[in-house]
Amino acid sequence: WITEFDWNSKGEVSDPDNSILAQQVEDFYRLMFSLEAVEGIMMWGFIKEFGSIVDQNINPNTAGDAYLRLYHEEWRTKISTTVRNAMNKNVMIRGFRGDYELKITTGETLKERFEFTLEDDMKITCTQSNGWSCQL
Repeated sequence: WITEFDWNSKGEVSDPDNSILAQQVEDFYRLMFSLEAVEGIMMWGFIKEFGSIVDQNINPNTAGDAYLRLYHEEWRTKISTTVRNAMNKNVMIRGFRGDYELKITTGETLKERFEFTLEDDMKITCTQSNGWSCQL
Protein backbone atom coordinates (compact mmCIF):
# COMPACT_ATOMS: atom_id res chain seq x y z
CA TRP A 1 0.00 0.00 0.00
CA ILE A 2 1.03 3.58 -0.62
CA THR A 3 -0.14 5.12 2.65
CA GLU A 4 0.22 8.78 1.72
CA PHE A 5 0.07 10.89 -1.40
CA ASP A 6 0.21 14.59 -0.68
CA TRP A 7 1.61 17.25 -3.03
CA ASN A 8 2.31 20.95 -2.46
CA SER A 9 0.73 20.83 0.99
CA LYS A 10 2.38 24.11 2.04
CA GLY A 11 1.79 25.97 -1.23
CA GLU A 12 5.46 26.22 -2.25
CA VAL A 13 4.48 25.91 -5.93
CA SER A 14 2.13 28.41 -7.56
CA ASP A 15 -0.57 26.35 -9.27
CA PRO A 16 -3.75 28.46 -9.38
CA ASP A 17 -5.54 26.28 -11.98
CA ASN A 18 -4.25 22.98 -10.48
CA SER A 19 -2.77 21.93 -13.85
CA ILE A 20 0.60 21.05 -12.30
CA LEU A 21 -1.13 19.01 -9.60
CA ALA A 22 -3.24 17.30 -12.29
CA GLN A 23 -0.04 16.14 -14.03
CA GLN A 24 1.48 15.07 -10.68
CA VAL A 25 -1.65 13.06 -9.80
CA GLU A 26 -1.75 11.37 -13.20
CA ASP A 27 1.99 10.55 -13.25
CA PHE A 28 2.06 9.30 -9.65
CA TYR A 29 -1.10 7.18 -9.92
CA ARG A 30 -0.01 5.71 -13.26
CA LEU A 31 3.37 4.74 -11.83
CA MET A 32 1.91 3.22 -8.67
CA PHE A 33 -0.85 1.42 -10.58
CA SER A 34 1.77 -0.16 -12.84
CA LEU A 35 3.58 -1.78 -9.90
CA GLU A 36 2.16 -5.21 -9.11
CA ALA A 37 3.19 -4.99 -5.45
CA VAL A 38 1.04 -1.86 -4.87
CA GLU A 39 -2.42 -2.91 -3.70
CA GLY A 40 -3.84 0.56 -3.07
CA ILE A 41 -3.10 4.24 -2.56
CA MET A 42 -4.24 6.47 0.30
CA MET A 43 -4.59 10.12 -0.70
CA TRP A 44 -4.61 12.55 2.23
CA GLY A 45 -6.24 15.94 2.18
CA PHE A 46 -8.22 15.86 -1.03
CA ILE A 47 -9.72 19.16 0.14
CA LYS A 48 -7.31 21.69 1.65
CA GLU A 49 -5.82 25.10 0.97
CA PHE A 50 -3.06 23.87 -1.38
CA GLY A 51 -2.81 20.70 -3.47
CA SER A 52 -6.51 19.90 -3.36
CA ILE A 53 -8.31 17.84 -6.01
CA VAL A 54 -11.69 19.49 -5.30
CA ASP A 55 -12.88 23.05 -4.82
CA GLN A 56 -14.56 24.38 -1.67
CA ASN A 57 -17.92 23.04 -2.90
CA ILE A 58 -16.44 19.52 -3.26
CA ASN A 59 -16.52 19.72 -7.08
CA PRO A 60 -13.49 18.21 -8.87
CA ASN A 61 -10.94 20.72 -10.12
CA THR A 62 -8.42 20.01 -12.92
CA ALA A 63 -6.50 17.58 -10.69
CA GLY A 64 -9.72 15.90 -9.56
CA ASP A 65 -10.78 15.48 -13.19
CA ALA A 66 -7.42 13.81 -13.94
CA TYR A 67 -7.96 11.34 -11.09
CA LEU A 68 -11.59 10.65 -12.06
CA ARG A 69 -10.63 10.09 -15.71
CA LEU A 70 -8.05 7.47 -14.73
CA TYR A 71 -10.25 5.75 -12.16
CA HIS A 72 -13.60 5.74 -13.95
CA GLU A 73 -12.60 5.62 -17.62
CA GLU A 74 -9.13 4.23 -18.17
CA TRP A 75 -8.92 1.73 -15.31
CA ARG A 76 -12.22 -0.02 -15.88
CA THR A 77 -12.91 -3.16 -17.82
CA LYS A 78 -16.09 -3.15 -19.84
CA ILE A 79 -16.17 -5.68 -22.63
CA SER A 80 -19.01 -6.67 -24.85
CA THR A 81 -18.42 -9.38 -27.41
CA THR A 82 -20.63 -11.26 -29.84
CA VAL A 83 -20.18 -14.99 -30.35
CA ARG A 84 -22.18 -16.67 -33.06
CA ASN A 85 -22.77 -20.42 -32.92
CA ALA A 86 -21.17 -20.59 -29.48
CA MET A 87 -20.44 -24.32 -29.42
CA ASN A 88 -16.78 -24.89 -28.49
CA LYS A 89 -15.82 -21.22 -28.83
CA ASN A 90 -13.25 -19.55 -26.59
CA VAL A 91 -13.38 -15.89 -25.67
CA MET A 92 -10.31 -14.45 -24.00
CA ILE A 93 -10.32 -11.12 -22.23
CA ARG A 94 -7.83 -9.17 -20.19
CA GLY A 95 -9.19 -7.27 -17.23
CA PHE A 96 -8.25 -5.45 -14.07
CA ARG A 97 -8.49 -7.24 -10.76
CA GLY A 98 -11.87 -6.84 -9.14
CA ASP A 99 -15.50 -7.90 -9.24
CA TYR A 100 -17.17 -8.77 -12.53
CA GLU A 101 -20.53 -9.74 -13.89
CA LEU A 102 -20.74 -11.96 -16.97
CA LYS A 103 -24.02 -11.91 -18.86
CA ILE A 104 -25.05 -14.25 -21.64
CA THR A 105 -27.85 -12.86 -23.75
CA THR A 106 -29.74 -13.85 -26.85
CA GLY A 107 -30.96 -10.64 -28.38
CA GLU A 108 -32.39 -8.69 -25.45
CA THR A 109 -33.11 -11.82 -23.36
CA LEU A 110 -30.78 -12.54 -20.43
CA LYS A 111 -29.93 -16.26 -20.41
CA GLU A 112 -27.30 -16.40 -17.66
CA ARG A 113 -25.74 -14.00 -15.16
CA PHE A 114 -22.54 -15.03 -13.41
CA GLU A 115 -20.60 -12.95 -10.83
CA PHE A 116 -16.94 -13.55 -10.07
CA THR A 117 -13.85 -11.86 -8.66
CA LEU A 118 -10.78 -11.64 -10.87
CA GLU A 119 -7.67 -11.97 -8.74
CA ASP A 120 -5.29 -13.71 -11.12
CA ASP A 121 -5.43 -15.62 -14.40
CA MET A 122 -8.57 -17.72 -14.47
CA LYS A 123 -10.78 -19.76 -16.74
CA ILE A 124 -14.57 -19.64 -16.72
CA THR A 125 -16.48 -22.33 -18.54
CA CYS A 126 -20.01 -21.66 -19.72
CA THR A 127 -22.06 -24.50 -21.17
CA GLN A 128 -25.47 -24.74 -22.73
CA SER A 129 -27.49 -27.77 -21.73
CA ASN A 130 -31.09 -27.17 -20.72
CA GLY A 131 -30.14 -23.51 -20.28
CA TRP A 132 -26.80 -21.85 -19.64
CA SER A 133 -24.51 -22.35 -16.66
CA CYS A 134 -21.06 -20.93 -15.88
CA GLN A 135 -18.42 -22.10 -13.45
CA LEU A 136 -14.83 -21.37 -12.52
